[in-house]
Amino acid sequence: MRAMEEPMGWVQPQDGAMGTEAESLRSGMPMELEKGACYLVKEKKPDLSFRLFELLLGQHTPGLCITRQYPERVRRERGLTDVRIIWLSHTPGEDFHNPTAIGTLAKVIQKFIEDSNGEGAVLLDGLEYLIINNGFLQTLMFVEHVNEFVMQRRAVIVLPVSPETLEEKELALLERNVKVLESPALKTDLEAREVSRLLDTY
Repeated sequence: MRAMEEPMGWVQPQDGAMGTEAESLRSGMPMELEKGACYLVKEKKPDLSFRLFELLLGQHTPGLCITRQYPERVRRERGLTDVRIIWLSHTPGEDFHNPTAIGTLAKVIQKFIEDSNGEGAVLLDGLEYLIINNGFLQTLMFVEHVNEFVMQRRAVIVLPVSPETLEEKELALLERNVKVLESPALKTDLEAREVSRLLDTY
């Protein structure tokens, strides 16, 4: 699966055919990310990634959040009451995951997707932290492994990353086999959906 040149890659749920962002918005039909894919979201802070994750949860998709942020803070600020949140931390405890145990983390993601019948939405907020603790190549192998697993299922993985933290070559390697979402276009699309959803409630 090659990295997308276009900023968005939405699928119309009715027929599964690829459509442009503009066409999807004009149609008024609900949109969703293509299933069986990893999406690399290029942004300094993972705000848009969390909003995208919340959108997937709103479609009654089981969710798993893996983050560097303190879980209770994430629950409070994002309202993720029914989502398992794993904290990437060297502090031992329940639902804390050592960032150096990257192979085990891949198994946690795989088990969650398998337990969700091949479905599910996974937000992995902490890619840079994994790189710091494991090195770039090990983390790249982890992403490729998880991506290959997801390709054979109907799950979606959202990977926020700050481009400024990586070298150009490293970013290109990460983008090679995943779909890429640029933050300006993603923000515009999410805001359009949120307005549409508010209008639907009146």
